[in-house]
Amino acid sequence: RLRQRALSLLSSPVDASIQVAKGMLTTLTFDSPLLPRSVVVQGRDTHFERFVVEERTVTFKPKVDLSDDERLLLTVRFADGAAPQEVIFVLVPASDQVDAAVEVLRRARSAEALQQELAQVQAQLSALQGRCGDGGPSGLILSGLLDPSIRVKQLNTAASPGNNANGLRLENGVVYRTRSWAVVAVRVLNLVGQRAWGAGGVRLVTMRGQPVPVKSVRMEKALLDPGEAGFVLVEIGAPSTQPLEELRLELSDPTNGRALRIGGVWLQEIQ
Repeated sequence: RLRQRALSLLSSPVDASIQVAKGMLTTLTFDSPLLPRSVVVQGRDTHFERFVVEERTVTFKPKVDLSDDERLLLTVRFADGAAPQEVIFVLVPASDQVDAAVEVLRRARSAEALQQELAQVQAQLSALQGRCGDGGPSGLILSGLLDPSIRVKQLNTAASPGNNANGLRLENGVVYRTRSWAVVAVRVLNLVGQRAWGAGGVRLVTMRGQPVPVKSVRMEKALLDPGEAGFVLVEIGAPSTQPLEELRLELSDPTNGRALRIGGVWLQEIQ
């Protein structure tokens, strides 16, 4: 069950626990502006498929369930310098209720003002849930992210001359493209006997060396241990403006310099 609640930082003690669950959106709304760059959550890459910070909201969607004894700390700092300057939330596995909307109260306000802001939070939550859907293929279709324009192209692993170089191997890859988005999904194997590897540096360029904007990068696992394989997903910005020519994807680990260069990446033309 989803629940909406208010959490007051003026009370003592403060119950800062937030019940979360895999695939369920949680939105924290604040009555004071945040310092977005100072918002930190444990396990951001490994535990969340969505984590968005705006001026007065933090929205996240776990991609895994927390174990019974697992706790993740979410630290939020405020921009105005007033007390309290920060709050630390504890994300815990949901029992029978998921905290879908939490209004965090830092200033004393009237009941009328609280009621009005709660209505706004409910409207924002409905909009977010409608945009994100319930997950899975049906959620993609309902959100408008998957439409009949989609094109799919398998990558030719033989077209990647850097395969097996630096102890990395491209096992397979696919390019997905619609009118509004494009994603290159590659499965990378970190060969046995190598150090752990992560795709901290990503470049996408034409064969002429012209850079192509990268919107976001996600790894199935933050680091690949020796002998381990995992997906790296690279979303391309503004695909409709990108050239219809061969591209090269470069994935590198800045900590050790090991890189995998993948050629033969094409964005299919949309009719």
